[in-house]
Amino acid sequence: MSGRSPSPAPETSVPTSRTSLSPSIAEALITAREAACLTQQDLAERSGVSVRAIRNLETGHTSRPRKQSLLLIAKALGLPSEDIGRLMRRPSAAEHLSAPGPVPFELPPVPRHSLIGRATHLASLRAHLSAAKDGHTGRPVVVVGPPGAGKTALVIKAAHGARDRFPDGQVFVDLHPNMSTPPLTPDEIVPRVLRSLGAGPVADHPEEAAARLRDALSRKCILVVLDNVDSEAQVRPLLVDGSCHAVLVAARRELPALTGQFRQSIDALSDTDALRVLQDLLGTARTAAERSAASRVLRFCGGLPLALHIAGLWLSGRPHRSLRDLADRLTNEQDRLRFLRIGDLSLEASVAAYYSSLPTPLRAALLRLRNVNGDFSVDDMVTEVTPSPGMAADLLDELVDRHLAYAVTAPPDGRRLYRLHDPVRQYVTYGPVGSWHPDRIKGRIWLPRQAAHSG
Repeated sequence: MSGRSPSPAPETSVPTSRTSLSPSIAEALITAREAACLTQQDLAERSGVSVRAIRNLETGHTSRPRKQSLLLIAKALGLPSEDIGRLMRRPSAAEHLSAPGPVPFELPPVPRHSLIGRATHLASLRAHLSAAKDGHTGRPVVVVGPPGAGKTALVIKAAHGARDRFPDGQVFVDLHPNMSTPPLTPDEIVPRVLRSLGAGPVADHPEEAAARLRDALSRKCILVVLDNVDSEAQVRPLLVDGSCHAVLVAARRELPALTGQFRQSIDALSDTDALRVLQDLLGTARTAAERSAASRVLRFCGGLPLALHIAGLWLSGRPHRSLRDLADRLTNEQDRLRFLRIGDLSLEASVAAYYSSLPTPLRAALLRLRNVNGDFSVDDMVTEVTPSPGMAADLLDELVDRHLAYAVTAPPDGRRLYRLHDPVRQYVTYGPVGSWHPDRIKGRIWLPRQAAHSG
């Protein structure tokens, strides 16, 4: 290397009469260094670890070797990744004297369906998680997208693919599992993760608990997965520099204040990928037999993986029903969210979760935008939502950041146009927060509905 990286803090030393580092680690380091024809000084220059720290490791005088130091040395020696993992898992004598702590494996089951159209995102997530495990300072990995885009399935799949890179375990926390309770606050997340790490009694004072969590994470190669994140403050307590742990986030909104984040934005699938999702669930023959009806189902699902998955499950559970039957059910927008539901899967519930966390001004803006047909501009926001152009622009930015609206191609006159995501528009127009007008629809009987909304 052309320069030397800043050396980590020196390892804690013990008297030479009693070595507390496992001899196997010391022997492994000496053998690997000599095989590479390197002196301790050479290895220090290559790894950025001080000569003193390397000498203490090889002589067994380090009571608690830092994982970061071991990773840097192993990489400098060119050890294969599997050897690095075994080296990290070798306990010291001090650790042998105490009972090992629990290793959490909290990830939900890996999605059984294929994540069609997400291969590039999945590869990027796994590559970044691998970099964090190899000793690079981990940036938070953030996945964002509109309701029903499949963020949770993507992060769970990526987390399962990286399990072997985090031998100290994986922690999973759903920050807003249901709308009958408020989202977890940062002060609730900290003790929750500490308990998963087996850190013993949790301190009563939030600041002390946060400090203990940072200390615990700095000593472990662990993956923390957060689902349904709504703010940067929920993520910050888990960010620790200089450790090999990683934080993977599925967020309902952009998190711009998390500097250095590795961001992946997902959206609706292409028509080709959407058809593949339906074919994966129903078979190619069944979709090909009703090509026109299949095209209508795809259009009504809007390319959203959740909607497509629900449609496929509904049809696969009813082999006697045709694709045309489902297409006819989804034709009317006021019925669409109600019918895109099966078991505990519901597109309406996904939209409702986004809506329930909105501040009052954004809820009001959405309700007023339901009167706008098609695309709209900032001028339409001034007309329909607020007379203040500055407030209109700010509200529109918030709707885009929360993936409730998106920008469309600008027309020739140069005005920037926006559009609500279809399920969002249907929810505020026909759903629990919208106005139902059965008297305007002749010849239909309206039955009471159970709304998946607590707002």
